[in-house]
Amino acid sequence: MEEQQNDEHFESDGRTNWSLRRGVAPTLTLFVIALLLVVIWVAAGSRGAPRPSTFPTGLLAIIPEEGAQAPKQTLVGVSLSPGWQPTVIIDGIVIPDEELSAGTRQLGEFFFAPGEEMVINQLRRGQVCAQVIAVPTIDIEVDNIDHRWCWTSF
Repeated sequence: MEEQQNDEHFESDGRTNWSLRRGVAPTLTLFVIALLLVVIWVAAGSRGAPRPSTFPTGLLAIIPEEGAQAPKQTLVGVSLSPGWQPTVIIDGIVIPDEELSAGTRQLGEFFFAPGEEMVINQLRRGQVCAQVIAVPTIDIEVDNIDHRWCWTSF
């Protein structure tokens, strides 16, 4: 008789596990799925986003990039919008205009390739800094470009 009384006590208590209540499991499942979708959407939206350009007007790209690691024989230079005449300086050495021939000038590419019979045969190891000073040849109302960047040479 005592066993029957114990069973009746559990039934009359009226407590059930909250996770077993009707609708709780499907609601939690939908909440977790919605949360995952939001996380995936935010990650996909920020992934591969272009970095904002910090270059002055007219300067499209620099090679090597700021903070990059590059071999001692790497190209060094700039890509400019049409209508600019650059002066490239590497570690304080002005590169002669005729040695900025590793790019296509008509496309605004002015690159220096270190080598024999050049003002610099190879870049030194460690941090190397360059500077471009470009003067507009077409529109005289814009400021000159004066940009400096550094990278590590190995």
